[in-house]
Amino acid sequence: MRYEGKATRWALTMLSVCASLPTIAAQKAPSAEGAQQFLAMQLKQVATQVRFVDAAGRANYVTGKYTGDVKTIKGGIRKTKETVEALPERFIDKQLTDVRVAQLDAIDAYGRPNSCATRITQVVAPLYDENKSDATNDTRSFSFTLTYTNEAFTYEPLTKFMSPAQVIDWSNVKINRSPEHYITVSSKGQAFPTIHLTYFAADPDMADRIEYAMKFLAMSCDASAGTGF
Repeated sequence: MRYEGKATRWALTMLSVCASLPTIAAQKAPSAEGAQQFLAMQLKQVATQVRFVDAAGRANYVTGKYTGDVKTIKGGIRKTKETVEALPERFIDKQLTDVRVAQLDAIDAYGRPNSCATRITQVVAPLYDENKSDATNDTRSFSFTLTYTNEAFTYEPLTKFMSPAQVIDWSNVKINRSPEHYITVSSKGQAFPTIHLTYFAADPDMADRIEYAMKFLAMSCDASAGTGF
């Protein structure tokens, strides 16, 4: 685990954030369970993005198939002819730029409750399949040609990133904060070598709370304050 911070700032932050972290009824001090609940609740208030990085360094990589057809209508003074020709299918791929987290659960890779693990249970993204259509009209004195082209770019679904669901292991994470107050936790995944989960906090105070919750989890789950992954 690697992280940096100023002791004075974190002393003040700790006082303000402790009240924000849910705690077990009999406790007043923050807990790993409370930090988990806090981060999960922020999904409703703070924009997030997750990047599932594969062994080739591609983030949110999906593959698919291109299909299409061209319909041609040719006509003249006396007759009209219509033909439909399929376009060659081909392999396609892309990297999704806006995959967001919709649900987090304190569950490990085996489905067991675990306050030191966060399962990325559900993700969502804007529609990324594409359909394109085009039409041309070549009309002359005694003939015409109408051409209609339809193309479909169909990719594998988001279940690729949820089955199995990837899990953040808080005993082995990196936590980073950008100048824009974006807080990112990075961890090894199960199907992906690296997962980056980012909270786009709207203001420094919210960023402080999210960063504190992450660092509290990291320290609670890794007593050795290890060397990263």
